[in-house]
Amino acid sequence: MFSKKIVLSLLLIPCYAIASWNSSKHVFEKAKKSEKHYLLVNELLESGYYFSSLPLLKEYLVNDSKNLPKRMERNLSRAVQYVGLKQLESLPSKYLQRSFSETIAFVLAKKALNVGSLNESLRFIKKISSDHFLYPYAKNLEGVLFARIGKNNEALNAFRICENVSSSNSRNLQQNKDICTAGIARIKFAMKAYNEADLLYLDIEKSSSIWPQILFEEAWNSFYQKNYNRTLGKLVSYKAPVFEYMFNPEVEVLTALSYMKLCLYSDAKKVASDFRDKYWNDFKTLNRLLKRYKKRYSNYYELALSFEQFGRSENRLILRLMGSISQENAYKDLKRQKVLAEQEMQKIRGERNSRFKRFMVKNLEETIDSYRTLIGVYVKDRLLTYYTQLYKAFEGMSYISLETLAQRKAKLYSFENKERSRGDVQYIERNEKQYFWDFNGEFWADELGDYVFALKSEC
Repeated sequence: MFSKKIVLSLLLIPCYAIASWNSSKHVFEKAKKSEKHYLLVNELLESGYYFSSLPLLKEYLVNDSKNLPKRMERNLSRAVQYVGLKQLESLPSKYLQRSFSETIAFVLAKKALNVGSLNESLRFIKKISSDHFLYPYAKNLEGVLFARIGKNNEALNAFRICENVSSSNSRNLQQNKDICTAGIARIKFAMKAYNEADLLYLDIEKSSSIWPQILFEEAWNSFYQKNYNRTLGKLVSYKAPVFEYMFNPEVEVLTALSYMKLCLYSDAKKVASDFRDKYWNDFKTLNRLLKRYKKRYSNYYELALSFEQFGRSENRLILRLMGSISQENAYKDLKRQKVLAEQEMQKIRGERNSRFKRFMVKNLEETIDSYRTLIGVYVKDRLLTYYTQLYKAFEGMSYISLETLAQRKAKLYSFENKERSRGDVQYIERNEKQYFWDFNGEFWADELGDYVFALKSEC
């Protein structure tokens, strides 16, 4: 989410590639021992050998990162745009905290957030200046941090700055801008300004990579507005084939809750029952897998690799989860970076055999292995998150089943037996950014996310 990418061209000019290789080789062979590490890291980074330099760069940051020289700071900023920030996040904070680098400050802010140290994370974020390439992402993170500690006005200000400084044709900055717009909408939702949140969510284009998840947030916003028909309309879009890869068990929980709020108890009970029938056995299989793999990240990497190569699994749930994970931007970033490292390996293997070449190959093998581990860690964390979501979803569905049973029983004893129409356009509510579309039979062909049910409450 936070890393800015630059496309690495593989069409290197041959004479430049030779010169870069020879200059790096010369430093490796001739530099004095006292300055060799620093000179070689910089030479490799300036020559475009980002991935083979990574082990040396990490070692340098751990041992000599108190005050990075301008040359190293410049090269570090450039390097993370290729290798990603997660490589640096794996380094111990106690070493990185000695650095005055703004790039390192951003890494430390993310690390602090991951362990729940929100105020410490804010302290690091404030070190990043407005002319640094990570500044738009820093304001995004700052908004998240202020929101988590309950400082809504400060969060709104950070997200608005993020929107302004993220205006660019860059795909990543545009995505960052959309995330910040969503952040403002979430703050408005938290402040119970549901109408304002509605309009902000609608400002996010459907072409945005974050829009599919925004649809679910819009559904919750409508739910709190007691517009349960619009909630159901938002959620039904997830049945479209284009969303087949997405997995969010809360979608079905919110669907059942909405039916219950409309006193459509049979519908709510059916959603809850179908959910248990669909996922319970596979959920238990997922539980066994997590217990068996534990922290063996290589197993999770192999699971991801198997999914990509064969796209099948005996467990439908795991297949669905891996499909969802494979579409996430953070996962795609790690895969892309690993591919670039492998391409760099191919380039280096074409060089004449030498001690320097063997040194570079060894470094790249270490780097590629580190990406396998990072992918494994990511898959494990996401599967654990899904497991937790499913566990809570089953709890929610159990409550809904019991509640609908009680309500249906009460309704039966009231001897109410009125014939009710199932739906009518008069029950549809809309704001100034929502329009009425006549149904023409092309259910998934257009206007995803614009559906609204027209059910009459039976309460």
